Parts: sequence; structure tokens; C-alpha cells
Amino acid sequence: MPTRPEFDNLILQGSTEWRKLCQNDTYINDFPNKHFDLETVLHAGIRPLSISHDQSFVGFFIPEKFDSLQGVMSFDQIWDKISSVTDGIEFEPRVYIISWNDHFFVLKVEENAYYIIDTLGERLYEGCSKAYILRFDDNTMIYENVAEEKSQKNDTKDKEEMICKGKECCREFIKRFLAAIPLKELEEQEKKETISYVSLHHRLQIEFNLSYLLSSSSSSLTSSPFSSSSTTSTL
Repeated sequence: MPTRPEFDNLILQGSTEWRKLCQNDTYINDFPNKHFDLETVLHAGIRPLSISHDQSFVGFFIPEKFDSLQGVMSFDQIWDKISSVTDGIEFEPRVYIISWNDHFFVLKVEENAYYIIDTLGERLYEGCSKAYILRFDDNTMIYENVAEEKSQKNDTKDKEEMICKGKECCREFIKRFLAAIPLKELEEQEKKETISYVSLHHRLQIEFNLSYLLSSSSSSLTSSPFSSSSTTSTL
């Protein structure tokens, strides 16, 4: 994984390249909101990067709850395929560019850990303006605040209940934390009226794009001092 200075430099480089894309009239005509898709970025040739379409996946969060999404691949099915790859004898780390809800973030899959790398701090908590890297390994735990009644009074208090442990907390973090708000909003809306497929597609579709470098001389990301630390999240 990149060191902190390397990560800062990558973000600076990315911002510079994004501003260059914003100066291209053709790109702006196609994406007036400046939310360029992955194909556009790859076509621009910013880095010697490509996508393995045969090993990439497109699915939806909780499709079973919406009639128009019956039969499509779910987020959990995608995750099962990705996690099963780590069981191989000669496993090589993989880097997925994840596209969801008009934004990209990176998932790095290692044999003993998952990493989420994101530049949109608002995904982590409201008001956060910093990029972040989260590591999920065997020591990671996710807790949920659960309301319980006090024995002597007619009120409640919150207690923490562990809902997941280990590197698979990464799956639960994406489902229960990153995607929680739009999922809840759509479920409530579906109870009142049928939601259009376009709206569901926009807010629930998630793409896992397996990336690789075209240059054979390039190696995987260097190790990072952050790689020895675990992540504990409370939802």
C-alpha cells in the first residue's frame, strides 16, 4: 500500500489530471456534471491501465427487494466470487476500481486483508474532507449500536453489539455503512410507489472493475506502515 506521502501525492496527481479532463470540450459535452465514467478516463490514456472485463462484475444492492431487479446479480454474489479467489494456492493481490453512485473508490484484495481506498471523505462521516484508507483483516471488528430498555425506567439506552469479525467486515462495511442511506430511502419509497428502473439502476448498481497495468515493468504497490494496523468500525 502507498505510504502517507505517496497517497497525498497520488491524490494531487489525480486532481491535476481531472482538471485537464475538464478542459476537454468533448468530455464536458458528454459529462456536464464532470462525473466522468471509467471508459472515458481509460480512453484519455492518463495511466497505462486497463480493465479485465472477463473478471469484472456488475450487480445491485438487495435486488430481491425490488420487483424490477429480480434475477440480477447481487452485491453478495459478487463478493462471494471475489472472496473465493483468495482461497487459491497461487493467489495474486487484485485491485478493483469500484463504480457506485456517481463515484469511484478502490478495493485491494490480498490473501489476508481487504483495503478500501477512497478520496471522498464524506462517505466515512459527515463533514470529512480527507481521503482515507481502511484495512480489514482478521483483527477487524464491526459493532452496531442496539437500543435496549433500562430495567428500572421506561427509557432506553444504546449498547454495542458485534455483528462481524475478520476481513469479511469489509463486505458488511460497504453494505451497512456506505450504502445504508440510499438503500433505506429506496425501500421507503418502494412502499409508497413503484420506483423506476432508471432510478434503481442509478442508485443501486455497483461495478467491480478488475484493473491491471499494461506495463510489465510495473510492480504491485509497495508495502505501507499502515498495513500492520487493523480497522475497528462502529455503526
